[in-house]
Amino acid sequence: MGVPFTAAHGSIRYSLSIYNTEEEIDFIIEKMPPIIERLRQM
Repeated sequence: MGVPFTAAHGSIRYSLSIYNTEEEIDFIIEKMPPIIERLRQM
């Protein structure tokens, strides 16, 4: 992607397209907040 390691290291990349389902997006919305919270506490 052409970004420095320090920027990429703290990033999450999502690739969405017309092929993603609403269920897949709902899954990410549900699962990511607790994961992010746990990582912030490290």
